[in-house]
Amino acid sequence: MKTYFTKYCCIFVMLITAFSCSDDDNAVASPNDLSVTDEILKLINEHRASEGLSPLEVNATAERLAIEHTEYMIAEADISHDNFQARSNELNQSENASSAAENVASFYPNAASVVEGWLNSTGHRNNIEGNYTHTGIAALQDENGNYYYTQLFYR
Repeated sequence: MKTYFTKYCCIFVMLITAFSCSDDDNAVASPNDLSVTDEILKLINEHRASEGLSPLEVNATAERLAIEHTEYMIAEADISHDNFQARSNELNQSENASSAAENVASFYPNAASVVEGWLNSTGHRNNIEGNYTHTGIAALQDENGNYYYTQLFYR
């Protein structure tokens, strides 16, 4: 019985390993490309700290809305603030938000470059340094590997 159990455990581990890894370099990023979104959050919060501002806390509703909008921009192959008022209204209704803002971008190759681009733009920088407490971030790649970004802010 012990041999039988060990044999099937080994097969199970091999199957999980085989199906959980991918060497496809052309794969589109998942909706939660954590390495990029986490790096954006880290860089944004480091900047806020350097300005004496409190860090932003990730919110699931804002994150979902950011992902949905980023998917929309990829489908349109264009960056926009289309339907921002609907996202703001949902944050107000779902999270009791009193104010919201949004930064979008595309074609920056990584977190550091998009944050630098936003910080070099007065309007985007004002959102980053704004009186906000929560955020949702999406960094998704299109079929060609180009990133599209959305960051929502609210308080």
